[in-house]
Amino acid sequence: MRPLFRVRNTLLALATLAVAAACGDNGSEPPQPSTVSVVGAATFTGAAGEALATPLRVRVADAGGSPLEGQTVTFSVTGGGGSVTPTTSTTNSSGEATAVWTLGTATGQQTAQAAVTGVSSPASFVAVSSAGAPSAITINAGNNQTGQAGASVGIAPSVRLRDRFGNNVAGVSVFFSVSAGGGSVTGSGATTNAEGIATVGSWQLGPNVGANRLTALAVFNGVQGNPVEFTATAAAGPANRVTALTATTINQVVGTNVSPLPSVRVTDAAGNPVAGVQVTFAGSTGSTVNGTTKQTSADGVATVDGWLLGSTVQNYTLTATVQGILTPTVFTATTRASAAASVIAVAGNAQTAFVGRPVDIEPSVRVNDAFGNPISGAEVVFTVVAGGGSAVARTQITNAAGVATVGGWTLGETPGANTLRATVTGTGIAGNPVNFNATATPGLPATISAQAGAGQTAQVSTTLPISPSVVVRDNRGNPVANVNVQFIVGSGGGTLTGALAQTNATGVASVGSWTLGGATGTQTLIARIAGLPDVIFTATATPGVPNAVTPVNAISYGAVVANSVVAPAPSVVVRDVGGNPLANVTVTFQLETVGSGSITGGTVATDVNGVAQLGSWRVGTVAGTVSGVRVFVTGLDQQGNEIVFSANVIAGAPAALNAGPNAILNQTNLPNTGGAVPTAPSVRVTDLFGNPIANTTVTFAPNVGSGTVNAGNPNVTIFTGVDGIATLVDWTIPAGGSATRILAASLPGFPSIPQVVFSAQTVP
Repeated sequence: MRPLFRVRNTLLALATLAVAAACGDNGSEPPQPSTVSVVGAATFTGAAGEALATPLRVRVADAGGSPLEGQTVTFSVTGGGGSVTPTTSTTNSSGEATAVWTLGTATGQQTAQAAVTGVSSPASFVAVSSAGAPSAITINAGNNQTGQAGASVGIAPSVRLRDRFGNNVAGVSVFFSVSAGGGSVTGSGATTNAEGIATVGSWQLGPNVGANRLTALAVFNGVQGNPVEFTATAAAGPANRVTALTATTINQVVGTNVSPLPSVRVTDAAGNPVAGVQVTFAGSTGSTVNGTTKQTSADGVATVDGWLLGSTVQNYTLTATVQGILTPTVFTATTRASAAASVIAVAGNAQTAFVGRPVDIEPSVRVNDAFGNPISGAEVVFTVVAGGGSAVARTQITNAAGVATVGGWTLGETPGANTLRATVTGTGIAGNPVNFNATATPGLPATISAQAGAGQTAQVSTTLPISPSVVVRDNRGNPVANVNVQFIVGSGGGTLTGALAQTNATGVASVGSWTLGGATGTQTLIARIAGLPDVIFTATATPGVPNAVTPVNAISYGAVVANSVVAPAPSVVVRDVGGNPLANVTVTFQLETVGSGSITGGTVATDVNGVAQLGSWRVGTVAGTVSGVRVFVTGLDQQGNEIVFSANVIAGAPAALNAGPNAILNQTNLPNTGGAVPTAPSVRVTDLFGNPIANTTVTFAPNVGSGTVNAGNPNVTIFTGVDGIATLVDWTIPAGGSATRILAASLPGFPSIPQVVFSAQTVP
């Protein structure tokens, strides 16, 4: 509409001039400029420091809106810097004047105007300048960092791009790539933001300690400083592993310092050595450690100052521990004894043996080092030096325990002292040689015969009045003293005291006592010396009196149905002190209490096997009670600890089904709105004697149209409790008018037992 308005004004002005001319008004003043207005665009965008592609254009008009030619227009920058060319311009025949606007070097809004002398309001122009093409790339942040090897640096590297005037350039693609040190980046392709900054997602350093480099390349030609390189130093991470640098298995003499000194290296998870880490060296008991706490060197190494092994031959350990590392390094030193320093007798001295016979214990010595550790591999020579006799395998080598034992030492034929000498090969050995002494005694046992105590008679399990004894003689008939005689029960199962006896000066040895066993009849005792015929003593055992009564069958019959006969009938066996069954002993079976039932044949004599059996026993009729029968034995004081047979009376088979104690068979005047009846039906199951029966299934089933039970079921089966009662959770009847609803309770498997029928009557 504005161009049409201007055309209309122009036409009116021309008409006015024509009228004036026709009237001969040629002497009026020339028209004066009244307005200066923008022709075309008044708002522009462009690159900072660059000339706008479209010139500034204005029109100068008089008060009537007619364009004025020849008017001077002054163009000027009013904000943002920059310049216009030319600064003054003369309007053409259309009243228009133009100028070129070169924007300032800063980004943002800039302004200019066109003014005409005599016109109060100049024409205004606005331009928004943006950064030009990227000219330079520089590091913004993240250079020269130090981080843990294998981990990401703390500051993500970033670059800034600017145009030739230093303005930030947005929207430029920058590619980040690792150029040295390994490692990796995320977000390698980044774009500069409004501040001209592009940032890599993350830079993870390589696994090894040392220099790392990252290159940032702006994807744009002619960018000064492109590409940019970041540097970072990868340092070792936290201590992760401790490993041995010296052998962990060591073999040395006791009491010496371990060489070379145990040493470890501490590394991070990537295997880089970690400096300045505290390593604690701890030696096992008996060893001494110098420098228990050490700091790792620049190459992650820590070495103990000294490790002195103990004086005992054993395995010693040195543990190198670093806090935070679960698995320590363990050095194990296996020690061996030093040179032989002493010899002592171990066994075989001061023995006694028959002339011409070997000693029982072969003499032995132990060779030790200066710390008392046994020496293996030392040579020991055994030599007879007094008493005659002989030694075999005289030259021996000490074993791992440092012990050397002669092969055998046989005493001489003459009674008296004998000496065997053990000499260790070597010099400066304390206690060397060692002498062993032995005494040779005359005679060997040749015969053994009964001396006293044969052919006795006594009750079973009693001690014989005379302790059997034997006499031992040599082959010349002389009694032999100090001979061990072993007395052994041969038959009958008796017991002995002093079963191992030694002959006295007269060659006699006697058992302490002989108590007969529990079996009647002949019992035997054997007197024995190795290598000689046994001497057998006999004795006759007769039966005793009642001593014990025991049940033949289990005394607890467990659960027995009311009013039934237990089987088998209770029976006991009566024995004497030796466990022999006794016949013809009177046994009385007696009911414990009234209600325990009934018995027959309560008094009976034991048979030849000592057994007495009750005729019969019928338990009571009340379930939950205990029926009992106590047993008394004539001639045996049981002191109130008689045998009692017992049976737990339980209910029998179901015999009756009745309404529960609180049940209501017919519930009347119930609202016809439906819902659960006020009193849930219940029944009790009993046996023939009225005993409640537990764990019996009862089925509750409403008739068709009579509702549901237990949360909507058409029927339900419930087990009776210990009181024989089964109770529904609910019986829900349907809504309706006046009606009688029926529910029946029955025992599955017992069709002969009548059902219990419950009814519920509703009223309007």
